[in-house]
Amino acid sequence: MNKTVYYYQYPFPIGKIMIACKDQAIIYCGQPILLENGIYENTDCLKNIAKQIEEYFQKRRQSFDFHYIFLKGTVFQKKVWQAVMDIPYGQTRSYRDIAEKIGHPRAYRAVGSALRECPFSLLIPCHRVIGSSQKLGGYGKDIDVKIFLLQLEQADLVS
Repeated sequence: MNKTVYYYQYPFPIGKIMIACKDQAIIYCGQPILLENGIYENTDCLKNIAKQIEEYFQKRRQSFDFHYIFLKGTVFQKKVWQAVMDIPYGQTRSYRDIAEKIGHPRAYRAVGSALRECPFSLLIPCHRVIGSSQKLGGYGKDIDVKIFLLQLEQADLVS
């Protein structure tokens, strides 16, 4: 098993996205971060995901096909991330919907916290999670990115 982490940054309509992989599995996709002991190289694994993201922005792809490894996250966070992966393209769910889906109906604020920690922004469609009152809060400081992605998908704000 190869322990080497490869990463590369790609320009997309929402800004630069850094993708990192290890053992042919994605370990990170999001805003560029400092990665210790990683090799900056555009590998086939990284190119494949970048191509899928490009197709998404061209409206030629509605879901992503990738192997991933969660290197961080609590059991609760991982349940949230898995549940969000099930939200169909062009649809939204509320934080409460996700909390109920994972069996913690009153943990909707914790769902928001889990989404802020998601290591796979875009690939795990956190932008599809909105407030019960259809308020678009969340998505860190990048609410404009969330709006852009929902408009790209022509998402209804009602699930």
